[in-house]
Amino acid sequence: MTQSVNLDDIPSLLRLGRQIFLTHQNFDYTYYELEGNFDELFTNWIKQHINQPQQFILVAIESEESPDIVGFISGFLKALYPWFKTKTVGHISYLVVDPQFRQKGVGKLLEQEAREWFKNKNIAYIEVYVDEKNAIGQEVWNSYGFLPFKKFLRKKI
Repeated sequence: MTQSVNLDDIPSLLRLGRQIFLTHQNFDYTYYELEGNFDELFTNWIKQHINQPQQFILVAIESEESPDIVGFISGFLKALYPWFKTKTVGHISYLVVDPQFRQKGVGKLLEQEAREWFKNKNIAYIEVYVDEKNAIGQEVWNSYGFLPFKKFLRKKI
């Protein structure tokens, strides 16, 4: 079961958010290293998503009887260039599922709800970035029907 995020959900999202970033530090510690005031910054980021028409955070709860948050997904409407016929695409920022609830359909449910949110905004495409070293993440997104589209490059200066 999913629902929109609310202020009471912040502690659970902090736990899950910290978890995904710590996992990503295994791919590139320097890039994903967290600020000392991560909790404050991430809390502000969550608050900025509440009741905003251009972005969302949806949470998955275990059940109505046990309303613990077991995952979340966030996304936003991303503007493209005015000379493209496709002016806006959906962008998924994060999908996090508590390790105890992985491979139980939670991620798929969150992706489906996000897809519906974008469909209701008349969006034709959804994009997501997956770290090149995150083989599990790539496999998961491929299983949801996402295919390689662009190669994202960077250079340390």
